[in-house]
Amino acid sequence: RRPVSPPTKAPAAVARYTVGIDLGTSNTVVAFAAEGDDRIQLFEIDQLVGRGELAARALLPSLRYHPAAGELDAASLRLPWPDAPLAGAPPAVIGSFARELGAQVPGRAVASAKSWLSHAGVDRNAAILPWGAAEDVAKVSPVEASASYLAHVRAAWNARHPDSPLEAQDIVLTVPASFDEGARALTVEAARLAGLPRLRLL
Repeated sequence: RRPVSPPTKAPAAVARYTVGIDLGTSNTVVAFAAEGDDRIQLFEIDQLVGRGELAARALLPSLRYHPAAGELDAASLRLPWPDAPLAGAPPAVIGSFARELGAQVPGRAVASAKSWLSHAGVDRNAAILPWGAAEDVAKVSPVEASASYLAHVRAAWNARHPDSPLEAQDIVLTVPASFDEGARALTVEAARLAGLPRLRLL
C-alpha cells in the first residue's frame, strides 16, 4: 500500500487591487479599490514628518530634500522598510519633512519635477535639479525625482500589503492632458525605475 500523503494546505488568497496614482506637481496621492469591491479608499502614505517622526498622510508632498553631509542624523531618517534608493540617485528626504527642510534651505529642495518632465527646453534625463543649486549640492534628473516619489509609494504600499505588492496590481497613473508623447514616455520610464514596469496612463 502506498503511504497516504497528508493533505496540503491551500495557499491563502492574495488580494488584488486597482490602484490609482496621481503623481502631482505638488503632491502625490494614491487611491485603491479591492477586486470585487466598489469602495474607493485613499491610501495613507507613511513618511517622515519631522526628525525621527513618522506618520501616515493622505498626501505625499512631491518634494526631495538633499541634505548636506552631517546635516541630519541617519537614525532620525529611518523609514519602516529596507532602504531601496534608486541606482545612482543621491540620498534624500522625501515628503512632508522634505517640504519643511526645503522651506529652510530652498537651494537643496527638488520641487515641481512633474513640470520639468514636460519642459522640452532641457535634457529631462540630466541631473539638473535642484535647479540653480550650488555646485556642492547633489542633483537628480526630473525622471529620477519622479521615480523617487513612485518608489516611496511602492515601498510604503508593500510594507502595508506584503502579500499584494504594488508592482503586481492593476495600476493607473494619471498624467496631464497637456503632456506630449515625450513627457508621457518619460513618466513611464520613471515608473519603471521605481519598480513599476506595468501600468496604464490616464
